[in-house]
Amino acid sequence: MNLSNVATKAATDASKALSASLTESELEKVAAIIAKAMENAVLEASSQHSTVCVDCLTHDQDLAHKIQKKIELKKVALIANLSSFR
Repeated sequence: MNLSNVATKAATDASKALSASLTESELEKVAAIIAKAMENAVLEASSQHSTVCVDCLTHDQDLAHKIQKKIELKKVALIANLSSFR
């Protein structure tokens, strides 16, 4: 999944839904706003997942930390993907 394509498609769909004819520059700005919103959602979801991991695995902190680390690595990769879009 290329997040740049997702954001661009969302911007194009929004333009069509609003019956607006946006310039290429305007579409890029809207896509950047969408990408930032996706990034914020990823950060929030990742934080929640880490919290749940620790809460549910209090009996096995080593496993909880391993899962948290994997979540963090996936988050970093996704954020890098989103950041490269800008």
